[in-house]
Amino acid sequence: MIISRNVFRGYDIRGIYPTDINAEAAEKIGKGFATLMKRAGQDKIIVGHDIRLSGEDLFGALSEGIISTGVDVINIGLCATPTTYFARELFGIKPSIMITASHNPKEYNGFKICGLGADTIYGDEIQDLRKFIEEGKFEVSDVPGKIEYRNITQEYIDYTVNKVKLGNRKLKVAVDCGSGSGSLYAKEAYTRLGCEVLMVADTPDGNFPIHHPDPTQEKYMLEFEEFVRQNNCDIGIAFDGDADRVICFDEKGNIHYGDEYMIIAWRDLMPKYPNSVGILDVKCTQSLYEEIEKLGGKAEFCRVGSSLIKAELRKRNLVFAGEYAGHIYFNDDHYGYDDGLYAGARMLQILSNTDKKMSELLDGVTKYEGSPEVLYPVTDETKLKIVEDVKNRFKEEGYEVIDIDGARILFGDGWGLIRSSNTGPNLTLKSEAITKERCEEILEKIKSYVEEYK
Repeated sequence: MIISRNVFRGYDIRGIYPTDINAEAAEKIGKGFATLMKRAGQDKIIVGHDIRLSGEDLFGALSEGIISTGVDVINIGLCATPTTYFARELFGIKPSIMITASHNPKEYNGFKICGLGADTIYGDEIQDLRKFIEEGKFEVSDVPGKIEYRNITQEYIDYTVNKVKLGNRKLKVAVDCGSGSGSLYAKEAYTRLGCEVLMVADTPDGNFPIHHPDPTQEKYMLEFEEFVRQNNCDIGIAFDGDADRVICFDEKGNIHYGDEYMIIAWRDLMPKYPNSVGILDVKCTQSLYEEIEKLGGKAEFCRVGSSLIKAELRKRNLVFAGEYAGHIYFNDDHYGYDDGLYAGARMLQILSNTDKKMSELLDGVTKYEGSPEVLYPVTDETKLKIVEDVKNRFKEEGYEVIDIDGARILFGDGWGLIRSSNTGPNLTLKSEAITKERCEEILEKIKSYVEEYK
């Protein structure tokens, strides 16, 4: 079997099960990655999987591929993606594979892989792994490796509870796990931190029966917003399917994306770490850029993508970073990887040490009207060309364009974004302006250019 090249994406390996990703593909990936790790002197690989229906099947085949090379599997079982990152620190073992498709629909699955570096492999490293797998020159051991099961759920919860200390204020917290992996940890962790916790969609189920596990799409969160309001909660916290992302909601049920999370976090962190560099991806609100500068920091745009931002954070030893999509990276008193449970706890820490309501933590911020993130379906083969053509068209029309990642087009009274998704056959479109009407005008202008390619 030849594995489709399209599943080797920017930050991970991901596709539809069982057409793109299946047991045979998983076994080859296991053989290929384990061979490379064995040649680099490694003899163990951590493997976990989320709640997707195909997770057990892929785990079995992936593990068979790994142990056929003589490398052992440390099976941490059903877990969240950040649990595999935590396991690397706990065990002192670098290589890991998480079987997950994050927030994608239920028919998807895939692999997030960590090698010898601090974080997941991405970009050229993923393509190099693909090329090696295609060559098929795998190690074969006369003595297969072993599969050792290690349940570290309690250690992972304990870590968060011991690291984060809340103030004296008792918080009432609503948590929506999206029927995903966050439900394994959130209730116990936040209760032990001293909160009253009300759970939603907290039964792990790969069918995602309550709603699609992507809290950045507000259409899936409307019932949760009402739940927060009706139960007079101080804050709502929602995770994506593999719980490496977090989205917060205020006491009124209003959604606050990762960029607004970052404003609140920087207000807490900048006095402790003055003059810090704050990186923000091109989807983020202009308010975040302005707030970092107002606090005395230096704001810099960067490319979208958890692997890319983590690499930048490591290279420059930054205190903190995050993304619009809810990947949050604390590097002050944490390991610097994206962890929804921990990031949620840090927001609880901030809120519990003030008398302000959640909505008041954004007082004084310039409020722009932003569009939802629009996923525009195209094909993997055409998406890059469309972005390049649209970017050049706006440049030719005289607009200033930030092209570090796709095109963030500056209109003077707002901005619009077009970029290609690294996780699916989509374009991402977004806009922001002083008024809602102008925001919609900008988005429609970009859409009109894209629709010419239909």
